[in-house]
Amino acid sequence: MSHTVKSYSNEPNEYSDFRTSQEIRVLNFEKEQADLLHFFSNEIACLGGPQNHYASDKVSFFALKIKSTFSVKQNSIIKDYINSLVSVLIFEDMKDFLMECDVPDICPPLFLIENHYDILYLGSRNQLLLKLVENEAFAYDIDNEGKLIRLVANFKGGGEQKIFGEPATVELSSHAGISLGPHTEAPYNCCYRSKNGVSPSPSSLILSAMWNPASEATSIIPVSPILNKIGIENTLALMLNYFNFTRSDSFSNNNATLHESISIIDFDGSKGFSIRFNSYRFSVDGNAPDIVKKAYDEFCNEINLSQPYQYALTRRSALVINNYRALHCRDIVKDNRRILVRLFGVSNGIESNIISKKPLILKG
Repeated sequence: MSHTVKSYSNEPNEYSDFRTSQEIRVLNFEKEQADLLHFFSNEIACLGGPQNHYASDKVSFFALKIKSTFSVKQNSIIKDYINSLVSVLIFEDMKDFLMECDVPDICPPLFLIENHYDILYLGSRNQLLLKLVENEAFAYDIDNEGKLIRLVANFKGGGEQKIFGEPATVELSSHAGISLGPHTEAPYNCCYRSKNGVSPSPSSLILSAMWNPASEATSIIPVSPILNKIGIENTLALMLNYFNFTRSDSFSNNNATLHESISIIDFDGSKGFSIRFNSYRFSVDGNAPDIVKKAYDEFCNEINLSQPYQYALTRRSALVINNYRALHCRDIVKDNRRILVRLFGVSNGIESNIISKKPLILKG
């Protein structure tokens, strides 16, 4: 059974005001805090960024220094995210850091831009922001060549503007410019504990903008309101192991193997619920009971009917998405110069299959 999930436009609408949502918090930095964050981010970037062996230790120390300056309100916002009470945390009023502020006429290729100092700075700042919410930045061994910083941009085609050498078939990944339907980040095998050697999905992902000249938005769909709409019976049905998925295009040695018999919703007594879903990779098993098929139909229908919260990243902001509580998506990339910098985070208490601790690399 397949479903077509609509593409979301980034045109403003009456429902996209994230500041009125209980699912989203905004933390504004005071000028002195922004200066401190800028200083520490530069220091990590000078080491080579998050991939450096010593970066995680420095980040832990720097995060404590920054947290010591927080007000009661700022600490409350941070704790809400740490306790998984909200879907998204937005950091605003950070310094406009770039050494080279002008947006180029044409986006440089990935191999030229990924080690640019400003990218390393942004990745370092993202690593620090993740640590503020008690998430450790990491990468999977089979994704992005084990690099903690991943650039989200139209490097492989599929955007509104064609690129040189664009292939006829474009992969479904953040390295392409195609629209991406609502999804959580893979892997989808498990959420809280390693399963059959596979580490859990990321607890968080953080995005910030190197360049976003057309102010193109990232869209977020909190899951809790959707579960409330479909009701207890359908929600319980989504906890049964009758769902299948295909492997992400961004994983190395991808052969689109079908993975079978997982649930969409996972539940942990101490951590609450988590969701794993991808509108273009998931399906309900043909042998599933009718009650499960009905629940899947209603779940997908409510996602289609939802109005996502939209946020256009700038150099002074960052978006931390709780990968257990929210779906995210995007429209087709319109301006190929748009480059976002993404890191994954794993929260305390998640049982992963660790390959390397410094930098933190997990078995995918």
